[in-house]
Amino acid sequence: MQPIVGYLYSPFQKKVQKFGIGTGFDFNFKTEIKWERTDATVSRIRRGEGYPVSTFKQLVEEVAIVTINNKNYEMFYRGQTNDYKNNNADYFKNNEPKTTIYPTICRPEKKSDGTSKYSIKKKNIIERYDNLTKMINIVRGSDSTLLNEYYYALFQHYDILPTPLIDITQSLRVAATFALEKSTKGYVYVFGMPYPNQSISYFLDLGIVLIKLQNIMEIEAKKPRYQEGFLVGKFPIRPTKTNGDELANRMVAKFLVDNTDNKFWDEDFKPIPKEVLHPKNDEVERRLLKHKEQFYKTR
Repeated sequence: MQPIVGYLYSPFQKKVQKFGIGTGFDFNFKTEIKWERTDATVSRIRRGEGYPVSTFKQLVEEVAIVTINNKNYEMFYRGQTNDYKNNNADYFKNNEPKTTIYPTICRPEKKSDGTSKYSIKKKNIIERYDNLTKMINIVRGSDSTLLNEYYYALFQHYDILPTPLIDITQSLRVAATFALEKSTKGYVYVFGMPYPNQSISYFLDLGIVLIKLQNIMEIEAKKPRYQEGFLVGKFPIRPTKTNGDELANRMVAKFLVDNTDNKFWDEDFKPIPKEVLHPKNDEVERRLLKHKEQFYKTR
């Protein structure tokens, strides 16, 4: 995915030098951090802590401001409990950590203590792509009419295997529900994408594939419809990890949503019920889990 370059209109944290007078009339400068909106960049937004919002209505209003002032992009959302940042600052002290969002196929394996390793080996990525091919052959059977991107989308959304695609949504309510699903605080990201033109949209110059799940999934697939799900990834898809896999390069806003006082949701706007976000009677998921069981038996 090509990164968004240039200036945006979006909240970001800016360091400001303020002149002051200390004891004994000593002159000094203090660094303060304040929120700005003009001259935002993707990098500045990723470095920040997320603009704080305390109600869903406020979130809708803030996203509206970002959307209206950045009309070149179609807005998509993603909700997460944690804001994972890279640790470049450990090695390059002039760089500040920034939000990073890579697809599951590019994410490092876990250590014995549950934390992630610093990087992933190329051979591990290649092995994961080989596993995807084997799983596609099992699920596809004799039907060769569907593209690999269809199966990648299927496996990613139903959490069958690591894939080169990342879940996003066009429902701000779905994103906020996911952000606060397991905690009283979370993050809602806004991404600027090209406007979709097909069920599976390919943007060669931008190196993006964008998939609308509702348009390609069969009727029995309830989960992607309830979540208004899309999937995005680099194009062409190759068994490598590059900067093109980094979704955060398309981030146009980051919000810290806070439900500590239990007032984020109200009578007009309630979270999506858990049984709707994760329906138990999804026939497509049931079939995929059977295929997954078969896959691990034949490895």
